[in-house]
Amino acid sequence: MSLRTYPGRLLAGTVSASALVLLLCGTVAVYLESEQDRTASVLSENIGSRVAASNAEESLNDLMALHRQGAMEVEPVHERIAGHLKEIESLADKDRERVLSERAWLGFTAYREALAAGRPANELLGLLREPLTACHELREYNAGQIEESDRDHRRAIRRMSWGLALVGGLGSIAGLVLGYGLARGLRRTIHQFLVRVQGASDLLGQELPPVEWDPKGIRPEDGADDLVRRVEQVVQKLHQREREVRRAERLAALGQLAAGVAHEVRNPLAAVILLVETGRRDPAAGGLTDEDLDLIEQELHRIERSLRGFLDYARPPRPEPTACDLADVVRDAAALTRARADQQLVTVRLALPPDPIPLHADPEQLRQVVLNLLLNALDVLPGGGEVSVAVAVAHPDGRFAELTISDRGPGISAHVLPRLFEPFVSGKDTGLGLGLVVSKRIVEDHGGTIRGENRPGGGATFVVCLPAATAEPMRSPANSPNGEPACQPCS
Repeated sequence: MSLRTYPGRLLAGTVSASALVLLLCGTVAVYLESEQDRTASVLSENIGSRVAASNAEESLNDLMALHRQGAMEVEPVHERIAGHLKEIESLADKDRERVLSERAWLGFTAYREALAAGRPANELLGLLREPLTACHELREYNAGQIEESDRDHRRAIRRMSWGLALVGGLGSIAGLVLGYGLARGLRRTIHQFLVRVQGASDLLGQELPPVEWDPKGIRPEDGADDLVRRVEQVVQKLHQREREVRRAERLAALGQLAAGVAHEVRNPLAAVILLVETGRRDPAAGGLTDEDLDLIEQELHRIERSLRGFLDYARPPRPEPTACDLADVVRDAAALTRARADQQLVTVRLALPPDPIPLHADPEQLRQVVLNLLLNALDVLPGGGEVSVAVAVAHPDGRFAELTISDRGPGISAHVLPRLFEPFVSGKDTGLGLGLVVSKRIVEDHGGTIRGENRPGGGATFVVCLPAATAEPMRSPANSPNGEPACQPCS
């Protein structure tokens, strides 16, 4: 685990575990609350039904007492009993309760009909015993239901307690596992870091002291602080060694450059000198012929091209960006190579979009890039073939433009492909190996990328990705945040 990404991973792991525990707690809490509400509702209904049955039973006893006394004003008691019976009926949610409620209503209705018919008190008292018995049975039934609901309610409370304890235990275990995993990952990362630093220090002849924990709580005088100081020393020496290596690489590149200049200039100069000396030794032959002069001119142009390539590599010109169209740049470069393509019987197929692709770039330098890639493709097709050039938008919002040049040649050799953009590396018999290096530098100076690869069906493909004019302004890789080209989607 990288130290750079460790805080983010720690936060992600903590948030994930916390979210999982929170979801589990919420689910358990909702379930337990629903169970609590259900049992409480059943208990409340049973209590209300029992109270209503008890009130109706009490009112019926009062009515019977009034009839025994021969009272005539019993209508208020009738209304009270009817109210209690209605409440019983509204709370009856079980079959037994509904049956007893119906018995009470029928008995009370029969009593009122008999009272309206003027029946004697003894007969009325007999009729009141039926609703009184129904209310008594209902009260006893509800008493049993209350006891059962109370037991169910207590079980729900116990389940809630155990559920909360289970959630708390799971949260604690998850915290311990997460903390152990994170601590182990951090320990492993620090150990790897120390091993790498120790390995680097061994290469540089430095020795890092071990850091030990003091169980007495006394701060070590020469532990972690000394480790940090030694690590800083190792890093400084590594930077110094890296600077020395870069200097050696620059000197080696300079030596390669000098050797390349000597090789590329000596051969054409030798041919020119030979022709001139031959003309001087035999003046009677009429001097240099037109063919000799053409050869001298070709060799001098060859020297000029070699020197131009060396100068572009050693001292690249600064780009002068302006508004331009990538399709126009490709057309101009293709026009410059048309004569050679026709001579080699090579077909150059252009696939250009109907709408312009605006760039904020140096058109001359981009034309040089396209020209280098086209000439490389023609070099591998001496006996004819086909070269495809395509320009397209490489991003859905038009932020990047992509140039693709493909050929049907032999492809890039395996030993050249990994070092394709290194100086003086070339798969051709003739050439300096600087064309792709200069092209890569120009593309990256424009904030783009370039890559080369072999095609599955044979041949090579080079892809150049450049930021369009609608994207952010051009910047060189040295000014980009991570030192990479700004045009990443095509790389």
